[in-house]
Amino acid sequence: MYTKEEIRKPILVGLVAIVGIIVFHLLDNFTSVLDFLSNILTVFSPIIGGFVLAYLLNIPMKAIEDNLFKKLKIKSGLKRSLSLVLTIVLVFGFIVLSISFVLPQLIASLQQLQFQATAEYFAQLESLVEDLFIQLNLSDEIVNQILTIWTSIVSGATDFMLSLADQALNGVSSLLSVIFNTIISVVLGLYILLSKERLATTFKKVFYAFTSTSWCDRSTKYIKIVNNSFENFIRGQVVEAIILGIVCYIAMLIFGFEYPLVISFLVGITNIIPLFGPYIGAVPSFLLLFIVNPISALWFIVFLIVLQQVESNLIYPKVVGSNMGISGFWIIVAVVIGNSLFGIVGILLGIPLLSSVYVIVKEVAEKRLNEKNITIE
Repeated sequence: MYTKEEIRKPILVGLVAIVGIIVFHLLDNFTSVLDFLSNILTVFSPIIGGFVLAYLLNIPMKAIEDNLFKKLKIKSGLKRSLSLVLTIVLVFGFIVLSISFVLPQLIASLQQLQFQATAEYFAQLESLVEDLFIQLNLSDEIVNQILTIWTSIVSGATDFMLSLADQALNGVSSLLSVIFNTIISVVLGLYILLSKERLATTFKKVFYAFTSTSWCDRSTKYIKIVNNSFENFIRGQVVEAIILGIVCYIAMLIFGFEYPLVISFLVGITNIIPLFGPYIGAVPSFLLLFIVNPISALWFIVFLIVLQQVESNLIYPKVVGSNMGISGFWIIVAVVIGNSLFGIVGILLGIPLLSSVYVIVKEVAEKRLNEKNITIE
């Protein structure tokens, strides 16, 4: 008779060999695997979108339910419904107000990009540059070389704008599919929000039924840590973006920059992306200013650099850093690694994931140090 240990060893070796063969074939056909995963992601994108939407809306909905309707003596189902309706009204109202304030100014700016107006504008700018070259006493050869480069830039910019128009027309064909998927995601997200406790209980029952109790307890604890990290990160980013947008708007009014509302909105919204957000918002903002006042656009870059320093050293550590419980060093590490692996999505996920790992490792390390009676100052 073979003992359990003698039987388990060959089974374990066989399983490892099978897993190794599977991993080898997956790596050997990596492109096909990525195509397969991409197709799966496309099929399930409405469902994934519904869960993401529910998670994001759950943060303000939970705050409204716990604070605004906490003391009202009404049924929990009605309280949940009222909280969800108020959340939708606030989010939809923010979108409508943002569009109503920003869109008219944005349209007015884009109207100046018509071909004739653009040609006239570049001619005026070229004359301004020529006058600047004369004041700098540059040689005719250098001036001609610079003007040649400038002409190629103008030609490339015009071609780029025309190609954007063609791409916009081609994208209309996929609009119906996007609308359909969006509707499915919204409906699914609302359903999840209205019955999140029941869904969580169902998943928990399945979880405990097919795995060990101790493993489920640890996993549930770690899931709560990850969830808290993501909620704190999202709240911190939104609050920090609002603060930066308000500061940018007030400063632009003081310094007399054009389009303060549009640009402050762009800077605030893009600032949701950690560290690199303001620079992403700087590109369209600079182009808007450059259309009406090139000198003002250059001063705006200087202003944005100063604003970014204030945001990085004063606002961000206080608002986001304190919520996440990690230092600026680890935030930068998370941003660099996340950006290298998955781009903007990696940046958004890197900080809360690293914060979760930090909390879990710290907790486990402290527990083991206490078991060993080790105290480290």
